[in-house]
Amino acid sequence: MITSTKAAKPELKTTTRTTSSERRSKHKPRVLIPVLVISIALVSATILLTTTADNAFAQRNNNATPGSTPSSNTNPSSTTGGSNLNCQSIATKIAGISIPNPSKICNILILRQSPTIIGPGNMNMNKFSTINSIVEVASMSDLTNKSGIGAASASASSPVAANNTTGQKVFVMGEFGLLEPQLVPMVKAGVGSNWTIVAVHNHMVQEKPKMIFVHWSAQGDLNTITNQIKNVLLTVSKVPNTGTSSGG
Repeated sequence: MITSTKAAKPELKTTTRTTSSERRSKHKPRVLIPVLVISIALVSATILLTTTADNAFAQRNNNATPGSTPSSNTNPSSTTGGSNLNCQSIATKIAGISIPNPSKICNILILRQSPTIIGPGNMNMNKFSTINSIVEVASMSDLTNKSGIGAASASASSPVAANNTTGQKVFVMGEFGLLEPQLVPMVKAGVGSNWTIVAVHNHMVQEKPKMIFVHWSAQGDLNTITNQIKNVLLTVSKVPNTGTSSGG
């Protein structure tokens, strides 16, 4: 009986180990199932977001008509400024280019034709706007009226239309890019037109030929000032370009 009892003990230990192993194997699927569910959910969400983005992109492309331009790139100020200012018409009169401006102001760039301004490294500086001349025209009613009601009533009571510049009161600011010999004739012509000379300064150093820039302002009738601008530019163009690299 004693021998039989000692032999039975290992059998009990073996049975206990087998039972614990079976219990652990039964619990393993319970841990893996939630992980599998979460993985499937993440994959499904990724597929859904990708499909939604593709559909939205395709919808935007379908809504765009051929040859159309996005509204963000369309700016009516390139042709019409505040209080019916026709920016394109003004630009044509002074041989300039109308530049879009969201502030109801006509921005007009007057490009330099000659001579070519040479900068560091033999660069052609004429391609930069800051080397050329610019004129900004704003209606006096847009600058002086604080309330929208006053501006609307003033515009309604005025017979001026976009294509009729007679009697339009404007405030104009300009910056003329000049060669050094053109400075004095330009200032004399501007003062003779009752312009206010605001500043005279340089934009660069070591350019050839040397340039100088004049800021000015004027206030009055639109037609009168545009004619003055033409006359001042004509006066400047007649000044000989001495010591330049190309003819003007």
